[in-house]
Amino acid sequence: MREARRRSQKKPRVRRKRRWPRVIAILLGLIVVLGVLAVVFFTPLNNTYRNVTGNDTPADSAVKAQLVKQIEKRKTGDPTTDAVLDQAATTLDNTKMSTIVQAAGNQDKFSHLLQSTTGVPAAQANTAAAAVFSTSELTPLREAVAEGNYVKAYQEYQALSATAKAQASSLLSTYK
Repeated sequence: MREARRRSQKKPRVRRKRRWPRVIAILLGLIVVLGVLAVVFFTPLNNTYRNVTGNDTPADSAVKAQLVKQIEKRKTGDPTTDAVLDQAATTLDNTKMSTIVQAAGNQDKFSHLLQSTTGVPAAQANTAAAAVFSTSELTPLREAVAEGNYVKAYQEYQALSATAKAQASSLLSTYK
């Protein structure tokens, strides 16, 4: 009878541990940590991806698209000027960012890039490259591009004085 009584008594339920909230919290924490690391190490990751594949990264394409928009904003309605701006936009769009980054860090490559994209003679391309590399106000901008650090390059461009922007513009217009 005792056994029957024991069987009839309700056994206390063992509480099941709920593991899903903990698992979800851990997964969300990992996603946040990976997101923060991706933001902090964006430039090295972007440069590594570009160097490994040899192609433009999604960030490169976005930067080039924004630059093309800025070039197209400068159209005046004059067919001659607009044709030059269209050619500049097309050239920028067709040039790999890895080539531009390398040219920003090496004067000879910069000169060669000028020759191949604009068709100017070697002497003029060398003079223009020397002027760009010797202008101290353009050095931080050029170095930021050479590092592939687009945020820093944008900040350096914004920090350029109006005089430096005018000098760079006149320098480039001289070698059309």
